[in-house]
Amino acid sequence: MAGWDGIGFVVQAYQKRAPFVLDFIIDLARRSEHRLMIRLVKGAYWDSEIKRAQIEGLAGYPVFTRKAHTDVSYLACARKMLDARNDIFPQFASHNAHTVAAIYTMAGPDFAIGDYEFQCLHGMGEPLYGEVVGTAKLNRPCRIYAPVGTHETLLAYLVRRLLENGANSSFVNQIRDEAIPIATLATDPARLVAQSVLVGAGHPKIPLPASLYGAARVNSAGLDLSDQSVLEGLAVVLRRSQYLSWSAMIDGANADMVGDVRNPADLHDIVGHAAFATPTQIDQAMARAVKGFADWRATPVQRRAEILKRAAEILESRRDELLGLIVREAGKSLPNAVGEIREAVDFLRYYAAQISAQFDDETHLPRGPVLCISPWNFPLAIFLGQVAAALAAGNSVIAKPAEETPLIAAQAMEILHQAGVPADAAQCLPGAGDVGAALVADARVQAVMFTGSTDVARLIQRELAKRVDAAGQTVPLIAETGGQNAMIVDSSALTEQVVADVLTSAFDSAGQRCSALRVLCLQDDVAAHTLAMLRGAMAELSIGNPDRLATDVGPVISAEARDGIAAYIETMRAAGHKIHQVDLPPAARDGFFIAPTMIEIDDIASLSREIFGPVLHVKIFARQSLD
Repeated sequence: MAGWDGIGFVVQAYQKRAPFVLDFIIDLARRSEHRLMIRLVKGAYWDSEIKRAQIEGLAGYPVFTRKAHTDVSYLACARKMLDARNDIFPQFASHNAHTVAAIYTMAGPDFAIGDYEFQCLHGMGEPLYGEVVGTAKLNRPCRIYAPVGTHETLLAYLVRRLLENGANSSFVNQIRDEAIPIATLATDPARLVAQSVLVGAGHPKIPLPASLYGAARVNSAGLDLSDQSVLEGLAVVLRRSQYLSWSAMIDGANADMVGDVRNPADLHDIVGHAAFATPTQIDQAMARAVKGFADWRATPVQRRAEILKRAAEILESRRDELLGLIVREAGKSLPNAVGEIREAVDFLRYYAAQISAQFDDETHLPRGPVLCISPWNFPLAIFLGQVAAALAAGNSVIAKPAEETPLIAAQAMEILHQAGVPADAAQCLPGAGDVGAALVADARVQAVMFTGSTDVARLIQRELAKRVDAAGQTVPLIAETGGQNAMIVDSSALTEQVVADVLTSAFDSAGQRCSALRVLCLQDDVAAHTLAMLRGAMAELSIGNPDRLATDVGPVISAEARDGIAAYIETMRAAGHKIHQVDLPPAARDGFFIAPTMIEIDDIASLSREIFGPVLHVKIFARQSLD
């Protein structure tokens, strides 16, 4: 590489970190003694950056929310680059006449070929750079850059360019509008910023992620997992969590009733201990729930809302320790664990906001003790979502968490009590299916909330149908069950985007979501290309213990789940279906792992039930037979 100055970087000025990135590259150029090229652009993914920050609940935006701020940033970065032109080769990509004129002025009259250059996209900005290039004009060089490739490769790029330059605020778009005065187009962005009421303030119509819901509620706080300092802190949290032991006990539990709770990714790791409820404890808990209902229903609506909001605050304050527990007990990856806590916080605040705005103590009357049966795949979010809804309405709650994840549920219940929910108004009864069945059959239960399999939901429905009140009404059942989620992909879809979305939907959380993709329907015109790319992407998935930040796919929840999925895959293999399955790493033998699997099928009707794991079915269809 000695003597070669062909390495270049692109810096986007709409990013708040742009000046610091430039400092780094300039320093790198000086230390390496290579005159690195730096291409300065304003940025083409603004809407994606904003949406990502909102979705992930970040503290702020990585980009400027006002166009004038981006324009000022571009000029500031340009000056920094021009000051270092002996160490780097400045390249300024812009179709804005004011920006070009400003850079020309900042650079000064002295110029030699190689000092700097302008750049424009082929087919755009030609009238502008007709005034720049040539001895009779400004006599500065302009490099024309053009995308090269096939239609399939270029379409997405060209669409992005059209969106970028077709925006109402784009100079290229505005210059065509005769109603916009030239003086407006030539306004110095620094002057616009200086005239602001509050210099540096964000756009008033783009609230910070925490304020997305306005006065109704605060958005849950996320973590920027692309930030190295955040990742370093989380690594410390995960290391510490390995030495913590948790418990889920019931009043009066005996030592012989206590069992180990093991990490599904590493069976040598005992996460904690749990006691399952006995028939006597079930009866005692129901008696307490009846008593607790009388007191809790008398609690004013606004007081109940304040308690739920307080629970959300406590939950966020305990995020770090709970992340480690969720990773170890539920086998969730770190991003999924973060999302789990955020969803639980959102549930608490959502129901608090709902009753604050809509409930009235005189007209919205509670029913009585409510049984909440939650699943293991969202052991905190759905557990608290069910419980919060019932408590918000003034009901007392008996919560029966999944037998695989009682420790997380116990911590959630502790947080509710710490926030102010009376112990008799909300109780947690760990146990297997027999505990849930006994609770469903108890006549003191006035409503049931259930998330799980369709088969179990039908059993609950049949049991509740036996109990009819004087008005001929059965006990209400709110059930959320599974199904076969499909994605239909035709020839117009961008293959790279399809593969990225399929990978996330089918294999994230080891496919253990009711929303996970189960059936990919591919148009035959693009099937071969898409499947080849998908197989390659599957090969890059990192499978292993989710306590490692690099892990993409963790374990399934239990031996029963693993064995059932494995048996299904072998059944499909024996039936002659084409199967692609990645290899499991040696460490997978320590836990309940299933390799991400793709099975080609001829008929969707052959899928008799949902396979709750990292298994994707592919159905290829002809364009004319989509219906």
